[in-house]
Amino acid sequence: MACVGGYMASGQWKRPEDTSTTKDTIKYYTDLARLADRGKISAIFFADWFVGFDVYGGSLDTMLNAAHQVAHLDPYALVSAMAAVTNNVSFAVTQSTTYSTPYVLARQFSTLDHLTGGRCAWNIVTCFTDSSAQALGHDKIMGHDERYDMADGFMDVVYKLWESSWSPDSVELDRTTGLGFDAQKIKKIEHRGKYFNVSGRSQVHPSPQRTPVLFQAGTSKSGTSFAAKHAEAIFLNTVNPQQAKKTISDLRAAAAANGRDPQSLKFFPCFMPIIGRTPEDAKEKHERAIANADPVAGLAQFSGYTGIDLAKFPLDEPMDLSGMSQAMAIQAVFRALEASEGEEKRLWTPRRLGMRMALGGLHPCPVGTASQVADVMQEWIEEADIDGCNISSVTNPGSWEDVVHLLIPELQRRGLYWDDYKVPGGTFRENLLGEKTLRDDHYGATFRWKHEDKAVSFGG
Repeated sequence: MACVGGYMASGQWKRPEDTSTTKDTIKYYTDLARLADRGKISAIFFADWFVGFDVYGGSLDTMLNAAHQVAHLDPYALVSAMAAVTNNVSFAVTQSTTYSTPYVLARQFSTLDHLTGGRCAWNIVTCFTDSSAQALGHDKIMGHDERYDMADGFMDVVYKLWESSWSPDSVELDRTTGLGFDAQKIKKIEHRGKYFNVSGRSQVHPSPQRTPVLFQAGTSKSGTSFAAKHAEAIFLNTVNPQQAKKTISDLRAAAAANGRDPQSLKFFPCFMPIIGRTPEDAKEKHERAIANADPVAGLAQFSGYTGIDLAKFPLDEPMDLSGMSQAMAIQAVFRALEASEGEEKRLWTPRRLGMRMALGGLHPCPVGTASQVADVMQEWIEEADIDGCNISSVTNPGSWEDVVHLLIPELQRRGLYWDDYKVPGGTFRENLLGEKTLRDDHYGATFRWKHEDKAVSFGG
C-alpha cells in the first residue's frame, strides 16, 4: 500500500533500516520495481481505499498516531515511474466502482496500459465504510448486494469502452495519406442502465491489452458471483490450505457454470513470511518484529476491517463478548487464528489479538529458512491448487530482498517458480494466461467490436 508508515505489519516503520517513511518519494517505488524485476516477480499489487479506518474508538486518531494504513498516496501516479525503470514486472492498482465513473476509469486504465506496454491490472473493489461515503458526498454507504449490482453495471460500461468503441484496425497514423484514426471504425457507445448512462467514444485508442487484467477479492455470495463472471485473478484472505481449497474449488465451479475454463482463474493467497539464512537468523528477525510491533494499531486495523469497535475492552483482560451482537463473528475469527498456526486454545485479550494483527493477522506468516518457508508454500500449492502467492512485507525493503535473494532461488530449485518470464517484455495477461487480450470465454469478450454495428448500445 502506498501509505507513509505501516501497512500489514504495524510499528515496523520505527526501525532505523526500514524505508517505509519514504513512501512519498519516487525513489522508494522505483527501487522496489527494479528489485521485483530482478526477481522475476509477476506483479506489484497496490491495495488502496478511501479515508482510512476510524472504527476503533470512533476516530482515525489511533491509526494516525501509529502511522498505520494512513497517508495514502494515489497509486495511479506511481505506476508510470515504476514501469519506466523495468521491462517485465506488472502493476495491479486497486480502484473502487462505488464512487468512480466508468468513463474516467476506462480512460485511466487505458492510459496506464499504453504507458506500461500492457503491464497493468485493475483490482476491482467496492467501498464498504460510511466514512468513505461521507468523504465523497454521501450520507452512508449503500448496501452490500447493491454495491455489487452497481459494480456489475459498471463493468458493462467499461467493457464497452475498452472492447467496443474502437475497431482493432482503427489506428492508421499513415504519414503518406495523412489518415490518423479511421472515424468510420470508431463508434459511440450508448449505455442506459440502472446506475449509469453513458454516451460517447472511448477517449483513448486501444491499448495493448485493451482491458487490463482483472483482479478481485470478494468471497461473499455476491462477491463470488461477481468474481466468477469478471475476475481473471483472485486475491485470497484464507488462513490455511484447507480453507483455500474449498474457496478455490467453489469459485472454479462457479466460473465453469458461466461457461469459462475454470483453470483460467488464477488464485493468490496472501503470505507474510519472515525468512532467515539460518533458523537462528529467522528467529532473531521474528523477535525483532515482535519487539517493534504495535498491537493497538493492529487492533484498530482489525476494527476497521470488521466494523467492530474493540476500544472498550481493557488491553490485557480476556474479552467478554456476551453483550456484543457480533460475538459469534469475533469467535469465528479467533478460531481461524488458532487454526492458522495450530495455536492452543486460550483466552483472547485485545493485546493478543492486536499482536496477531500486527504480524500478519489471518494470513500465513511462516518463520524460517527459505527451505522451511518454501515447504509451507508447496503445501498450499499441492493441497489448495493455488497459482501463486501475494507476498506482504514485515520490513521494507528487507522483506522483499529476502524474497528475491533467498526464497525465489529455493522455489526455482523445486520447479515451483519460473526461471524467466513466459513472455519477456510481454503484457501481464500474456505472462499470466498466455493471451494478450481477454479470453474468448470471458464475459467481457462478448462486447468486442462488431463491424456491422453503427453504435454499441446495451442496457445493464
